[in-house]
Amino acid sequence: MGFTKREEQVLMPLVADCVNFGLSEKEALNYIKIRLGREIAKDAYYRRKKKVDAGQYATEWLNYFTRVGYLITHKQILDVIDMVQKDTIRDYLIENNRMQKDPELIHSLRNEIRENAKLMQEVSLGVSLGTPIIAQIKAKLENAQMLSTSK
Repeated sequence: MGFTKREEQVLMPLVADCVNFGLSEKEALNYIKIRLGREIAKDAYYRRKKKVDAGQYATEWLNYFTRVGYLITHKQILDVIDMVQKDTIRDYLIENNRMQKDPELIHSLRNEIRENAKLMQEVSLGVSLGTPIIAQIKAKLENAQMLSTSK
C-alpha cells in the first residue's frame, strides 16, 4: 500500500530526523510509526533515507532550534530586566514617599531606572531589527577568537 501525498510530505522530514538523531533501524522505524501513525517497510525507509540530504535537513533543523532557543533566552532576559525595573521603581517610590528622603539614593535609583529602560529598549530592538545586538555579539566573538589565536 502506498502513501498519500500528505504522508509523503511528513515522511521525508521524519526520515531526516532519524538520520540527524543517529537512530538505529529499529528505533527509526518505531519513531516513524509513532509520528506517522502507521508502519513503513524497511525498504521504504531505506529508499527515503538515500534521498534525504542529511546536511540540508540537519541545517534546517539546527536553524529552527537555534531560533527557538534564541527567542526563549531573549524572552528570559527581557523578563529579568522587567523584574529588575519593577523592583527599582518600587524602591524609588518607597524612598520618594519617605519623610526624610535620601537625595543620593533617589538620584541613583533614577539613573538605574533610566539605564534599565535603555537596556530594555536595546534588547527589544534586537528582536525586531536583529542587527545591533547580533553585530555586538559577533564583534565580541571575533575579538575573543583573535585573542585566543594570538596566544
